[in-house]
Order: sequence, then C-alpha cells, then structure tokens
Amino acid sequence: MEAEERTMQLFILGPAFGLPSIDAECNAAVALLQLHVRDKYGLVPTHDQVHRLPFLIDGQAQISGYNNIARHFAHKRISSETSQLSSHQRADSLALTSFIESQAQKLLDISLYVGFENYRLATRPAFSKILPWHANYTLPPKRRTAARTRTEHLGVSSIDVDNVHEDMSHRPPGFEGVGKEPGFEAETQKRASLLLPKKETVMSLLQQPQHSAVFKLHAIAENFFEPLQEVLGDENYLLGTEQPTVVDCLLYGYLSMMLFPQLPQDWLATTMKRKYKSLVRYTERIRDLLGLTADVDDVLALYKCKSKGEAIAHRQAGKMSLPYTLPHTPSFSKTFAEIRTALWEQVPILGTPQLQLHDAKQFPFLDRNLASISITFAASLAAAGYLAIRTGTLVWPHGEEVQIFGRKRLSDFGHIGAALAGVTLLGSQAGRGG
Repeated sequence: MEAEERTMQLFILGPAFGLPSIDAECNAAVALLQLHVRDKYGLVPTHDQVHRLPFLIDGQAQISGYNNIARHFAHKRISSETSQLSSHQRADSLALTSFIESQAQKLLDISLYVGFENYRLATRPAFSKILPWHANYTLPPKRRTAARTRTEHLGVSSIDVDNVHEDMSHRPPGFEGVGKEPGFEAETQKRASLLLPKKETVMSLLQQPQHSAVFKLHAIAENFFEPLQEVLGDENYLLGTEQPTVVDCLLYGYLSMMLFPQLPQDWLATTMKRKYKSLVRYTERIRDLLGLTADVDDVLALYKCKSKGEAIAHRQAGKMSLPYTLPHTPSFSKTFAEIRTALWEQVPILGTPQLQLHDAKQFPFLDRNLASISITFAASLAAAGYLAIRTGTLVWPHGEEVQIFGRKRLSDFGHIGAALAGVTLLGSQAGRGG
C-alpha cells in the first residue's frame, strides 16, 4: 500500500559519506522532496547518465536538475513558498541561488576531485562501492576531468594541500645564532655561504607554489562562507523563515558535501568548523530536521531484494529515514551499450563525452583537437599511399624505356643468329686475306 502512494520517483547518484548521494545537487533535491512530499516519493539510486541527475518522474512529467524540480513544485503548487515570501525575500533567494551555484561547486571540485589524496583515498573508493564494475572506469574519471577543467584557472589543478605545515618552533636553542659567533672568521663565513643552501625568507616561502596555493584555497573558501554567514546572522534559515526554503535546500546540498565527508585533507571542513560555526549548526539543523542520513551498506542491501514489498520491509527493519526503493538496474543490452559508448567516447575527435558539468571552461574545437587532427590526417595519408602502391593503383615512376632505332643484326636473333654472325665474320676475313 505504501508503494502505491509514492507517485513520484527521484533518481540520484548513490549514497556516500553518510549522505543520500555523492552529488551535491542530488542531496539538495532529496532535501527538497523531504521538505514537501516526504511520504509521496521513492528514492532510486542510479548511475544512468542519459538524463541529468537529479531526475524526477512525477506522473507524465520528467524533470532534470534541481532548479527545474523546484520550479515544477511551484508550478504544481506542491510548494506554496512563492506566495508566502515577500518580494524582497524572493529577490534575496534569486541572488543567493546564483551566488551558491557560481561559487560552491569549485570548492567541492578542489576538495573531492582535484586533490589527488582525497580523490584516491575517499572519492574514488566511495564511487567504487555504489557503481557497477564498468562504470567505475568511466564515471569517476569523467567527473574528475571536468572538475580539473573547471578549476584550472585557479592554479590549483595539480597540487595537494594539508592542514599541517612545517613548524619552525621546535628548533634547538641557539639555532638562530649558529654561524654568528664573533670568532667566526669572515673568510670562512664567505666560503660556507657558497656551500650552504640559501636561507629561506618569509617572502620566498610564501611565493612557493605549495604555500601560495594553500592561501589561495583558504581565500576562496572564505569568500564563499563569509557572505553566507553574514546573511544567516542569528536566524535559523537564510531568508528568516520558520522552515527551510528552496535556497536552503540548495545550500544544504553543497555544505553537507563540504562538512560531513571524512577526508585525508579536510581543509574545507576544518575551515567551516573553525571560523564559521553558525554554518555548521545550520547544516546539522537541516540534516536532523529532514532526516537526511543514509548508510551505504543498507542501501546496497536493497540490490538483493526481489520485490518492492521486500525492499519496504528491509527499509523498515533498518529504520532507514529515506524512502529508498529498488535500485535502478540496467539490462544486459543497456550495460553493453554503456560500455560501447564509453569506448567510442575515447576515439579522438569522433567521441564526445556525455557528462558535461556546469561552468566547465570550453576551448575552441580546433584548439582542443589540433594534435589529434594532425596525427589522424598524416596516418590516413600514409596508409592511403601504401595501399595505392601495393595494389598497383599508383605506380612509382621509373623513367621511360630506352628505344633504339636501326637495322637488326644477326646477333639479335639468339644463339643461331650469333653462330651465323660468326660464320659471316670469318668469311669476310678470309675474303680480305685472299
């Protein structure tokens, strides 16, 4: 009976880090549905990239993307938020939505995908648990490539950062005075300066790539957190309402992915906990209010269920707070098609990746494919030339045959001609002798 009442289906990437999904926008969509239609939808984990996730099916309507789902709720009057907010609050909501979408994703890109240690030890293993074997070779690398492309202008596309830096406070007593004794001869000091490494100054340390990147990352994080904390102030939610709104759900989707994952290099979560405690409380408040927690093992156990009724019984036994249903399992033919598509996308020029994350920097077609075009053209030209010569279509020039004009001699007619020519020669010599 419960399964029949769930008229909506929300398709999202699978759970990770104790959250409903490994994708921020999917987490935002789950929060929105928990807020407005908690008992009227089913949550379907999937990795299908045919539709942009999150993907909602509501009767005959099919909607992709968080903002489109929010507009669908407003249009169907599932949410009465638009009529309850003042014009000033609606303007603030639009401005905050634009700010969050333009700034939050780059922080997640750097934290989860660009940083190699976090990607290798946290993000990639999280994908491995929720994806089938073939998708593990395509989806995580695609998302990391898109994240690195989107953040390469920041200059942090190939480095890792840590919260622990070299501490110069544990140097032995008198370290600063080494080499400064009055008896240290000037000539000896001059020679030693040529052998000892150059002493680092504060300015030279700050100019090193690894240190400048750390400051840059913290500056980016603070530029995102500081305005949000000022807007939030002492209120429970961004617009000063009693309940979360659409923009609160969107912000939660991103903040939850910054705060809750346990990462080897947790600079982003540490920055939140250290300087922006009100945002930490805000994120935890929405999570607890809407029950936005998920255990990966409990969700994966649904794959073993044979029917919806068995899945419902498993969810109730595990006291799962979210309405997970049977996971979306593609057929063999669809799996084969996914593998074929993934291989085709690796072909230079012809293959085009389907996954296009927002705000990824795009280069002109010729700039992106010049090397591949040149190599392909040269190889094709060489192969065509070889086949033409091999099959005789193209004959390599050897020059014209030499034609000799004149009266044929007896020696031109083989052995008999040569013998007759010899007899004739002997006869002519005998005649001259006589």
